[in-house]
Parts: sequence; C-alpha cells; structure tokens
Amino acid sequence: MVVVRGSLIETDHMNFFDVEAVSRCFFPPDSQERADIAIVFGMSAPVRPVGLAVDLFHAGMVPRLLFTGGYNKRLGCVEALEMARLASESGVPADAILVEDKALNTEENVEFSYRILEDRLGFGSVRSIMLLTIHYHLRRAHIAARRRFPPEVVLNWKCYGSLYYTPTNWFAVERGRQDVATEIGKIEHYYGLTLDDLARQER
Repeated sequence: MVVVRGSLIETDHMNFFDVEAVSRCFFPPDSQERADIAIVFGMSAPVRPVGLAVDLFHAGMVPRLLFTGGYNKRLGCVEALEMARLASESGVPADAILVEDKALNTEENVEFSYRILEDRLGFGSVRSIMLLTIHYHLRRAHIAARRRFPPEVVLNWKCYGSLYYTPTNWFAVERGRQDVATEIGKIEHYYGLTLDDLARQER
C-alpha cells in the first residue's frame, strides 16, 4: 500500500518520509569529471556494469577498470572474472584491467579494492576514483569508500539504472520501495547512519 500526502509518502516498508529527500540521497546525478580508475561493483547481470564501464573507458573518462566481486551462486562464476572477460571482449586491453575476485559484500569490495590499488598503483598515482554501481546502491558504496580511501582521493560516480523503475518513479513501484528500504536498513545497521543523517549530509 502507498499513501501520498503532498511530498510525503508512506509504504508498507517505511513510515512517512520526504520523497525528494530520499531521492537526493539515493539517486544523485552522475559525476561529470574524469577519474584515474573506476571501481566496478559486481552484480548478477554483469553485462550491465561492464557495458557502462566499457563505454566510460572508450570515452576517455577512466584509463583503468578495477572489477570487484567474488563467487556469485546465481551466476555460477566469479563476478570480477566474468566482468573482466566481457570487458576484454569489448576491446579493453589487459593492462587497463585489474581484478579483485574475493569480495562477497560492499565492505569487502571496497577494502579489497583498496589493497589492490595500494599494492599495484599506490595512492600517489590515484588521485580520483569513479564508483560504478547500480543507482540505489551508490550511497552505501560511497559511504564505505569514503571511510576507507584517503581523504585527498576524490570520489566520483557513474550509475546504471534498475530495469524496474527510474530515479523519478521509484516510490511508485514496489521493487523501488523495497530496494530503497533495504539500503536504508543496511546503512543504519552497518554504519549507524539514519535516513535523517543521510538527508543532513545532502543539505
């Protein structure tokens, strides 16, 4: 059930909240700046993040791609290895691809990617990072990355959308409400940040 009162909305998953405030937190516009490397988070449909990553590489937005993600039962393979294979088939040279193939959650994606970047490139040569993930997951990925990477490293982002809703109608679609509610719960559980905290960061 969805009840709308002005700019507020109530669902079966959340109490009344400001749609615009939540949209700003979870569906911000993409960054337009180039970055030294993109961290590409894995998912069960790898062609989607890879497609965007390859486009950004060929457009000169990033010179390197770091694919992160461990074994995915739904895929029956390692996310990062599958993404690297698809990127290679799409013309990304081997020396532009890094692989992190152990992570099983967002924290591990960021932590293990940090170690690879530190060991392989060093943060003297990595001044900016582009986070590439599905749009509703960006806020959690950004929180994890900002807490792990040095403060002088600039974090940019590019997101691909859900197949089921957009940043402008997520609240009217059951899948959209579920995805946002799940992310709000995970951010509060893992990072101790409430929706009000997130909204204040956006002001």
